[in-house]
Amino acid sequence: MRRVLFVLAALSAMAFASGSNFLLDRPVVAGSTDDLLQYDDGSAYWLTWGGLYRGTWFNLDDFLPGGMGAANNLQYWFYHHASYPWDTASFYSELYNGDAAAPVTQLNQTSCLATHYTPITATYATPIVTESDFWGLINTEMSAGGWPSVLGDNSAGSVSHSMFSDDFIVWEPWIISGSYSNDYLIRCTFTFGLESTTWGAIKGLYN
Repeated sequence: MRRVLFVLAALSAMAFASGSNFLLDRPVVAGSTDDLLQYDDGSAYWLTWGGLYRGTWFNLDDFLPGGMGAANNLQYWFYHHASYPWDTASFYSELYNGDAAAPVTQLNQTSCLATHYTPITATYATPIVTESDFWGLINTEMSAGGWPSVLGDNSAGSVSHSMFSDDFIVWEPWIISGSYSNDYLIRCTFTFGLESTTWGAIKGLYN
């Protein structure tokens, strides 16, 4: 019975990999800066359109233990492959508080337009204070098939940070191989250690 379950799980993973993911002919590089929070390794091997919602869970302790601050923008890298054309380039960029299980409280929704192999940013007029755990999401409700397709790397970490969902309730790690997720190229420009006056002014906007 255990062997049968293992085979079924393997077949399910293969179906996922072939059904909504595509391996690029060669990896592409996505630039980075010092103020970006990111889990991807900077090299994109895959594009994926699996899941109505695709998101990255950020844990600030991974970047600065005990650190707090505010998000300035979310950044996304998309890839438009001729064999898998988009039905729309429009999507919603969404910022949520929430832990490893799921996004919970929406902080921002911004309508964006994806372009091929270019960093797309949802920039906030005022930095948004987050909890120590928060999510950056691609909401593809404007598409009939999960478009636009986001880029992802080829290396899984020791914790799953990139996940997808079709109902916003059950979130599954985006696993290409192994036990943990590979990472979408979803990043956040974040400011740590705001001055108390700035912090108070920002928090006042949401109270």
